[in-house]
Amino acid sequence: MNARHLLLALCLLPALHAHAAEHFCGQGKPHPIDQALARAAERSSGVTMDLADAQGAAWAAWDKELNRLYAALQKATGPERRETLRAAQRAWLAYDKAQALWDAALHADEGTSAALNTGGASLARRRARVCDLQSALDGLQP
Repeated sequence: MNARHLLLALCLLPALHAHAAEHFCGQGKPHPIDQALARAAERSSGVTMDLADAQGAAWAAWDKELNRLYAALQKATGPERRETLRAAQRAWLAYDKAQALWDAALHADEGTSAALNTGGASLARRRARVCDLQSALDGLQP
């Protein structure tokens, strides 16, 4: 890793910690996934591969939470809303895939830090979608 990439990786550490300090989705505390990512990022000491592994674990956790909430929403909505939810989720998945391709093209010339940048963007999209689904589910519950 050259000095430019090391500097970029070290600059990304605060961004990984930022979500751990903020409240998630209007709740009064940070989300455990954000906290786990911040701890893993701190343990990495800026090593790109370790940061990428931490992002990968956080992505998998956010994806699992997204799927859990989507399933809960499917159960909570009546049949008249279920197809609309399914269409919205499919559209979001298509957007996520297209945005990931754009992110990869945008960061293609950044060497090893490209994976961290595209991974961070993907994490942010998953995290935001989880918030959207959680808010929708909260709105359906009495």
